[in-house]
Amino acid sequence: MLLNDSYGMAPGLTTARETYENEFRWGSQYQGVIVNGIISGAARDSGNSPTYELRPGLLLGQILSDGKYTQYSPTATDGSEVASAILMEGFRVQDFEGNNQDKMYGVLVGGPVKANKVLNLDLQARQQMDKFMFDDIGNLIGNHWFPFKRFQNKIANYSIVAADNLTMFDNASASGTVVLTLPAIANGYLFGLRAEAAQVYRFTSNEGSNVIGTTATQSSVSVAAIGGVIWVYTNPAGTKWIVEQHGTQTITAS
Repeated sequence: MLLNDSYGMAPGLTTARETYENEFRWGSQYQGVIVNGIISGAARDSGNSPTYELRPGLLLGQILSDGKYTQYSPTATDGSEVASAILMEGFRVQDFEGNNQDKMYGVLVGGPVKANKVLNLDLQARQQMDKFMFDDIGNLIGNHWFPFKRFQNKIANYSIVAADNLTMFDNASASGTVVLTLPAIANGYLFGLRAEAAQVYRFTSNEGSNVIGTTATQSSVSVAAIGGVIWVYTNPAGTKWIVEQHGTQTITAS
């Protein structure tokens, strides 16, 4: 806890109160990139007690809807499944009445860090953190051996947006056909589709007839059996969706 957390306490002996320190950076301090960020009052540090006291070095993701930072969670679906920052200083996000309070503070969005000091770091987060340099051998600048930065379950028709770039979608628990409509075409996109239910799972083009799969003029591509995996990505000109089959099931086109 920070010392100013003692304000308003009744006089007398209380439980021990400490400041948690964590030297998670290495190298010159000038190598770090720090921005002002709003830390969500709903953020929690699962490894601390109480969890509303966030420790420095806590890995953060950014909520897409409001831009606030919260704890990184690889199973989330709100944007915090992408590791994007590290908390610079420890503080509590709950007031004395138990209300969540947003905080504004600097967060580290790039630079050299000690891998074993970043709280909740995992392999998925490493490959997302391309602006960070890790100190352990073989991982100085992330992993980046895997192309997808997030995973999402979609069991109803969905229109993919630009923020979904580098997402692998699955249809686990789907009870019928699911159509994922690709965004307006532009260069630099990559999406994956993985069938985990024995239902039709389909990518369809926004423009139509610009998908290169089994022919050069398709409008959609799909799988219909468990084990089917499709990648689609755009050509450098941003005019064609190129299909690659990566699973064990045959793809179909239309």
